Amino acid sequence: MQKYSIHHRSIIRPPLTALALIWQISVQAAEISVVREYEETIEQQRYGKLLAEFGNNKELPPGYELQALLALSHYPELKDIKIQFIVDNVDIPLSSRPLWTSLLRSAKNRTYIVVIDTHLDGPRDVLLLKNQPFNAQVGIIGHELSHTVYYLDRSFFGIAADGLCQLSDCRINFERNTDRRLIQYGLGWQRYDHALFVRSRFANSPQAAANNEGGGGAYMSPAELLQIIENTEMYKD
Repeated sequence: MQKYSIHHRSIIRPPLTALALIWQISVQAAEISVVREYEETIEQQRYGKLLAEFGNNKELPPGYELQALLALSHYPELKDIKIQFIVDNVDIPLSSRPLWTSLLRSAKNRTYIVVIDTHLDGPRDVLLLKNQPFNAQVGIIGHELSHTVYYLDRSFFGIAADGLCQLSDCRINFERNTDRRLIQYGLGWQRYDHALFVRSRFANSPQAAANNEGGGGAYMSPAELLQIIENTEMYKD
């Protein structure tokens, strides 16, 4: 075993704010857990507890309240953040961003919105939340909330730059980094099930969808998600 010698004079004590930050990160890590599959009938039994703990300052999406609360339970930083879930016919399956009228406020005092679409024609209707399995619904809502967590560290000008990013190829890395962040928050299996369900509709079989490494889009394939999950320590058990 390697030995280390410590000289008391060389010890630098971190300031109180740094100690508080370390404590806060440790608490948040302890609150985040990995669940292979959320089952609606089981989770419904603890709806009241989830609502009391994670429903503060939230306008939950009608019909998807439980799924939203389960996703929110993975993001301790969002407990008191104002988030409005909007369910409407908007031509985009899901999206998330800060509310424009709150952009000039500090990050924690902004209002963030998550928009859930209600109508798409043809095969693309697989992207609608209402057509997806429960565990997959938690996963894709979790993806949108991963954007929200990211915005907590962004200034007004940073968010404006992110908006421009959506108009170029840098959107690919933006979305893939969102999935990497989501995996670190314990929602990797839910996002995997979502990707597998959606891609199975467009592939010849679920097996083909699972083994497809890419797909040419901004979002990771099931195989890519699984590779990261398998190499992430919190998923080892």
